[in-house]
Amino acid sequence: MNKKLKPFIEGLAVGCVFISITMLFQIPLYMSFIIGALAALGGYRNSIKMDHEKDAKRNGPKEQDSQ
Repeated sequence: MNKKLKPFIEGLAVGCVFISITMLFQIPLYMSFIIGALAALGGYRNSIKMDHEKDAKRNGPKEQDSQ
């Protein structure tokens, strides 16, 4: 999967899950969409953060110049 497309898909998936969960509790539709949008934004940001941590762990800590 393309690295730029992955966070969007994960964010969309999180948003859809939160919308469906909030609809189970019979919250008004517009509130479900607001909660879903915020969850999608959080899922997007979390996916990017986890990718950066994964890359940092794979590459190891950067060595500093010893002078």
